[in-house]
Amino acid sequence: MKNIKYLILSLSAACCMSSCLDENPLYTQNNKIVFSNGSNAELALLGCYSYMSTTAAYGQHWQEIPISGSGFGWSQRSGSDGIVSLQSLSSDGLISTTWNAMYKVISEVNAYLENLNNSGLSDDIKKQYSGEAKFLRAMAYYNLVSLFGDVPFKTSASTSEGITIGRTPAAEVLGHVIDDLKDAESIDPKSSVGRANSWAVKAFMGKVYYRMAATGINPQENWTNAKTKFDEVYDNNIYDLENNFADLFGDWVSSSKESIFQINFSVTSTNCFNRASNRFSPTSSTTGVNWSTYRATKSAYDMHQSMYPGDPRIDATFLTVHRKRTGNNQANPKPQVGDKPSANDSVYYYPYFTYKIQIGEDNDKKPIYEKIQKDGKDVEDKIYVGVLPYDKFDNPANPSLEYMEGLQIPENASPREKAEIQALKGIRKTFAENGNQNAWPAHAKLYDQNQQGTASHKNLMVYRYAEMLLLMADVYNELDQKDKAIELANKVLARARRSAQTAAPATEPADWSKNLTKDQVREKLYFERIIELFGEPDMYEMMRIRGTEFLKKALEYHNNHEITKVSDAYYKSSSQKWTDRIYNEGNLTEEFLKKNLLLPIPDTERDNNPGITENNFGY
Repeated sequence: MKNIKYLILSLSAACCMSSCLDENPLYTQNNKIVFSNGSNAELALLGCYSYMSTTAAYGQHWQEIPISGSGFGWSQRSGSDGIVSLQSLSSDGLISTTWNAMYKVISEVNAYLENLNNSGLSDDIKKQYSGEAKFLRAMAYYNLVSLFGDVPFKTSASTSEGITIGRTPAAEVLGHVIDDLKDAESIDPKSSVGRANSWAVKAFMGKVYYRMAATGINPQENWTNAKTKFDEVYDNNIYDLENNFADLFGDWVSSSKESIFQINFSVTSTNCFNRASNRFSPTSSTTGVNWSTYRATKSAYDMHQSMYPGDPRIDATFLTVHRKRTGNNQANPKPQVGDKPSANDSVYYYPYFTYKIQIGEDNDKKPIYEKIQKDGKDVEDKIYVGVLPYDKFDNPANPSLEYMEGLQIPENASPREKAEIQALKGIRKTFAENGNQNAWPAHAKLYDQNQQGTASHKNLMVYRYAEMLLLMADVYNELDQKDKAIELANKVLARARRSAQTAAPATEPADWSKNLTKDQVREKLYFERIIELFGEPDMYEMMRIRGTEFLKKALEYHNNHEITKVSDAYYKSSSQKWTDRIYNEGNLTEEFLKKNLLLPIPDTERDNNPGITENNFGY
């Protein structure tokens, strides 16, 4: 069987997007093709896989929207930042493209299944290939329900006729998803990289049952159903956690023991490549082209830092430093000044700040700073790096400007101590009223230092074992087996500690105590999933899957963040686009929260589909 990574090279020309429900799939020749042998049928199946990897799907948009619109994403303030600011508009082109991408997968799979069923191929081939195709359709519909709720449900090949189809209730769509996955359970338990197998099907079925239970669809029955599927995968030791968390996000990671299902890419395709680094990495930070469109919020960083100070996952999740380049498409960074990276050759982001040490004044009373010397000559001002003093704050999740601005410089302070304290006293300007990208950390999981043009050298784990363990823990907790839930969560925390690249072992994140209550475990699991999966495609869903109560808890971290509030206030007086935003002016009302459980149905679908007469506002 061919690896989808290599198949994309030959299928890239076919990976273009058009409208969703009225497409004639490219490979099907007006839906009348007859597969004469297994090779033809497999090639067409791999074509269905390839549509999951287009830039409209997981190649860009199904990373871009879930991460940027999660509630812990930031972008410049503009007329098109509705998704990031949690004020999504149904007219937004990103939303319509994202919607269309999954319906393209569905359309292709529907046509493929019709043609496969009409072929004279053996029952074994039909069972295997139809099972894989149904897995893809199940995933596409699950994604649509997760972002849009009630959506049109269609299982026949799309044509330009008969496209009027209304929205099907999410519960019913998820029921059909389960039916597809039950059919797919009989496929081969082993697979090539980038292909589904029966264990991936079972693990994903557990996730679907989890969503049904968590969103109020026959909760008791579906908590039990989820447990059954998760137990089956867990008890057979099919997957395991990688020893080092950061290794999950390296170049071309494949065959990971943690990967349940992943999308593989190519840097040579024009449509089926991973564009996430281009969208999320800072300008001039890689060998390619970066737009620095989205960043992580300061509140997200501080939430993680305060919950688990020193957690090795922080550096693998938030990009806070990279080597300086003079612009995009620059192959070589600035030469290193000393024995290790410094602020003279590297760029630092929140919560790090830079400062110089004044050693005097010239004849015009202008400051003279400490210099870097080379060959006995002054080369440039020496720049030092500091970090917010989290151990000094009453609440590390909410760094206090009052504390920093009130710092006093001791008479016996060294020149460096004086300069660092002075920098902290001016931190309001640095992080709240600065107007440049240094005020926000970037997404390290998406960062590709060796990016080629706009294409990243990274594959994407859509569903991995750590997520399954945390969902499974939640299931056990709901079924009143709290100790088992804590045991499962502690496996994920232990891997995080093992990921420390230091001589001394990490102490955070510490194991959870068995003395926690059921309610406490539920809340800790909610935030643990956000921390573990931050900057990954499930981020939007994980923020919302527990409803408005928990979404409010997460957004309160952001809205109560002091530096964020000061930055938002500064925008109102300056119109500076590089400032933070407070969601809904700080009013996290039930109406606002309900509206933000889902994205609106795109106007393009409503305009082209008379069956949809109303929009979706989450309730």
